[in-house]
Amino acid sequence: FFFSSIKSSGINAEYGGPHMLGGYVMRGGAICMELLTRQGWSSAYSLESLILQISATLVKGKARISFNHKGTPYTFERAMCSFNALVESHQAKGWVTPPKEEG
Repeated sequence: FFFSSIKSSGINAEYGGPHMLGGYVMRGGAICMELLTRQGWSSAYSLESLILQISATLVKGKARISFNHKGTPYTFERAMCSFNALVESHQAKGWVTPPKEEG
């Protein structure tokens, strides 16, 4: 799962467009959540529970939107590369589940 850029004629071309900063969102737009991988996904999840989990992850990671991000805009290819690297890294090192007191 990843964020893609929001295109707007009001955004200066020298900027890469809106970007998520923090919140476990990688540079390419992938969200670092095992739930969003094939290994972590379950068809039992409802759309509501999925949105709540993503929202909680973004809040816990103190995500912010930068509308003046100077950098490479998100693309589908960048997002897939970011997601694949994220999955490979966690397959090698494992996923970390935060302690209960952290939510």
